[in-house]
Amino acid sequence: MKPKDTVKDALAFINELAEKGKKPLALDLTADRLNGGTRSFTDIFINSPIGIYIVQEGKLKYVNPEFQETSGYYEEELLDMSPEQIVHPDDWEMVRENAIKMLKGERSAPYLYRAIDRTGDIKWIIESVTSIHFRGKRATLGYFMDNTEGERAKEALRLSEEKFAKAFRSSPDWVVISTLEDGFYIDVNEAFLNTTGYTKEEVIGRTSNELGIWAEPQERDRIIKTLHETGVVRDVEVKFRMKSGEIRHMLWSAEVIDYGDEKCLIAMTRDITSRKQAEQERLRREKVQGVLETAGAACHELNQPLQFAFYLLTEIEEKNPGNEAVKELKKQLIRMKEITNKLDSITTYETTDYIQGQKIIDISRASEKTPGT
Repeated sequence: MKPKDTVKDALAFINELAEKGKKPLALDLTADRLNGGTRSFTDIFINSPIGIYIVQEGKLKYVNPEFQETSGYYEEELLDMSPEQIVHPDDWEMVRENAIKMLKGERSAPYLYRAIDRTGDIKWIIESVTSIHFRGKRATLGYFMDNTEGERAKEALRLSEEKFAKAFRSSPDWVVISTLEDGFYIDVNEAFLNTTGYTKEEVIGRTSNELGIWAEPQERDRIIKTLHETGVVRDVEVKFRMKSGEIRHMLWSAEVIDYGDEKCLIAMTRDITSRKQAEQERLRREKVQGVLETAGAACHELNQPLQFAFYLLTEIEEKNPGNEAVKELKKQLIRMKEITNKLDSITTYETTDYIQGQKIIDISRASEKTPGT
């Protein structure tokens, strides 16, 4: 008999017993027969991968090998032992109450409890019981299934979900769960709400397009295409629009997940607006510094021809005193000299409006500025 067939037969038999309700069945071990049926006691009980036991007058009277394996006790140790000695003390009353209800036909579902094996380890047991007659007296037949691995997996999953929930709520970065295709928001964390200015009621169940979160919607379309191909994107620079209309620079990462029966994405978004502004300011300063250095070099190069022009005009003026053209030319050269001096003294700059909305450096005001003023 294959193991899976043994399990099937054992469960089928125990279910038969349970379905009989309050009518006790007679169990004759010596004849290796069950109520005159065709099942072999050896096949169903001894080889069963489910622990099977019989309790009579508050003591264990029969335990199959699987029960012994799960409990860690030898057969001679178990026989005449009280089941209470195996059940975790904190669970005994619950086990007792559920067993009584099942024996009275008031409960049909198996119950779960903690047992303590011979080494002191805790095991999670799924149990079901029914009334029988054993050797001419009323007794209880039970099946005893080790579900420790299943409970550990559930506990690990619970802890994992609890850790995720804590990380989700407390993260300083945005964490968003939304549908992949339409961008319906399923859940968002406090960081998202605090930065965007929206309330949770305004967000959940609406799409990013409805809220206008993406400053450049075509950017989302491009990223979703990548997610379809690779399932993940990392550190993409995007621009998001806040409820106030302010545009902020964000670093966006997302991964496709199965959420229920739908493909969704979980996205983490870090606000890098301050960093971008600092970077732009740095570039602006570098550009200004380059302009100022170029202006300084130009002033230095202009000084020599200006000095030579002054020398020539002085000679011309001596030969042609009172010549208005010479006077005007000298005046303009003096003005050029003043401009080069101003350019050479600029360390920061002030702008002024120019034509068609453009701005140019206000040389006079900028040359008056000194660092720290």
